[in-house]
Amino acid sequence: MPRLCERCWCRPPCGCWATGTGGRRVGSGERSGRGRCMRLARFLAVLAIAAGCSRPVEPLPEAPPPDAAPVQPIVFPRDAGPHDALTEWWYYTGHLRSERDGRAYGFEFVVFQVRRQDAPTGYLAHFAVSDIDGQRFSHQSRFARGQSAAGFPLDINGWRLGTDGSADVIQAAMSDAMGAEPPFGVSLRLTDEKPPALHHGGFIDYGAAGGSYYYSRTRLSVVGGIAQGDGEPVPVSGIAWMDHQWGDFVVAAAGGWDWYSLQLDDGSELMLYVLRSATGETTGVYGSEISRDGTLRDLQPGRVLAEATGSWTSPHTGAGYPSGWLVTLPDGARLVLRPQLQDQELWFPEVA
Repeated sequence: MPRLCERCWCRPPCGCWATGTGGRRVGSGERSGRGRCMRLARFLAVLAIAAGCSRPVEPLPEAPPPDAAPVQPIVFPRDAGPHDALTEWWYYTGHLRSERDGRAYGFEFVVFQVRRQDAPTGYLAHFAVSDIDGQRFSHQSRFARGQSAAGFPLDINGWRLGTDGSADVIQAAMSDAMGAEPPFGVSLRLTDEKPPALHHGGFIDYGAAGGSYYYSRTRLSVVGGIAQGDGEPVPVSGIAWMDHQWGDFVVAAAGGWDWYSLQLDDGSELMLYVLRSATGETTGVYGSEISRDGTLRDLQPGRVLAEATGSWTSPHTGAGYPSGWLVTLPDGARLVLRPQLQDQELWFPEVA
């Protein structure tokens, strides 16, 4: 029998295609509250485009050929911070619930870092809140360019990702603008419940395109506050997922991928990414299963099947997305993913 992921909220993740961060207009689903399909070549372009919205800047230089340096083991806490790499991101998503009235929220906070030769380092941050009970989605982005960060905190025009020594700290507040109606702000503290999961040993080889170091922190407990507009913060708690990737890799503009993170009630997690060709056809499905005790098992290509069960058309951009999925695991178990909020498209009319 299919297993229904009742708390799953699934974001069509690539609504920002108009400004260059999206892939083909298809989406993904997940349990932990996050989806993404990105074409990194387009994402890199948005750093120059975004800055151009506010002030003239030179475009980023061409990326050099991927470096064939030996793969190094991931070491903590050293590798939690920024690296001297072409591409890097810290990607958080999760579920929150009000301690006052039980109101449910989803959140996303991500920082992208791009380094190109001697050019100033580019940073792009996304922040989104899904008000599940109110069926509202607010999102915004900010851009910065300058000297490379040597460590935490990462500050993108007032949005901060840092650490207090024992937990991650996220502080961000939207301004009142299109796409952030209403604006939300959060101050969150995230603590690991399980050790980091190193996918494919911590490094994924993309062949001629380079390679990426990749680990997930699949179960983070969250406490903090959420505020709407100028209102007082409401205490919240919940659960989150964090991804960190970095490396000297360049992905061609053609094609893309869908990404899933599932946090199951038995204490296990599942990470999947579905590779797609330029025509939208699935070319491979990869991932990892993380057991309750933190043991990781890599899933080999073709061992998992992900099928869209519905669709949704954006009223903002006209883009069409899958909405709802059926995921079949290697042991035959089936997971039914249903979005708790249809309109969660990341489209950015402006970048601060």
